Amino acid sequence: MSKIKILFLAANPAATKLLHLDEEIREITTKIRASEYRDSLELISRWAVRPDDLLQTLLEHKPHIVHFSGHGSPTAEIILQDQNGRPQPVSKEALVHLFRTLKDNVRLVLFNACSTRPQAEAIAQTIDCTVGMNQPIGDDAAIVFAASFYRAIGFGRTVQEAFDLAKVALLLEGIPEHKTPEMYVRRGVDASKMILVVPPAQPDQDVQSPQRAGGGPVKSFRSMDRPTFVKTLGALSPSTFDLFVASLEHAAAHLSRHGSVAEQAADLIRWAESPTGPGFTAIQEALESFR
Repeated sequence: MSKIKILFLAANPAATKLLHLDEEIREITTKIRASEYRDSLELISRWAVRPDDLLQTLLEHKPHIVHFSGHGSPTAEIILQDQNGRPQPVSKEALVHLFRTLKDNVRLVLFNACSTRPQAEAIAQTIDCTVGMNQPIGDDAAIVFAASFYRAIGFGRTVQEAFDLAKVALLLEGIPEHKTPEMYVRRGVDASKMILVVPPAQPDQDVQSPQRAGGGPVKSFRSMDRPTFVKTLGALSPSTFDLFVASLEHAAAHLSRHGSVAEQAADLIRWAESPTGPGFTAIQEALESFR
């Protein structure tokens, strides 16, 4: 089954303020498990992270979301730890080069650490969406924001909706830090249309003109809203879906051939919206022509 991988990286070295990182991942796990499409998310955690662990984990897991929890510095660094457990700063420039080289499947980077807006803004030149904090953020706010963000992702909401709902959660909890998180979006990307967890489709059906309950035709594939189109694409019969993929240049190389049609449809949409893909609208137009 094709899943969205969330790589949770945590560091709280000696001589730095104690953070409740264990509570953060606990709340994230709880909220994901309570979401509608929880089986579409895989949470991977690494603790006491050292600089070389960034290379190892990105190479090993090829995550779609990279989440860092720990300390940031006023000089645009994140604080990892060395082999002796002492603070080891990592510069903004190092992070920019890291994600420029090892972006692979990464669609989102979230820095849940104080004063990490400069890192998020810089990395957004390479990664579709990045989130950072424009000032120090309290433990409670960091936990509520992160857990609420991933819950919304697990309900199939767009990245923009997940970000907005996470800030709403802070307001609902009476935590006056909703203006601290900031999101940056790579040029050409629309976060309000970016869905990481594609809702599963209904049972297979061949491509045909959609019909209203009374028998009349409804809007074309090109004018469908996103959830309806994704469900329609994922509901194609295997043979029809294979023919459609074959009609798209370069598409087949980016799909897993071992999953269900719905899972492969999710792969297709993620590829289409990646930096090398043709875009979501192009897939809609292609299906309209294919029909």
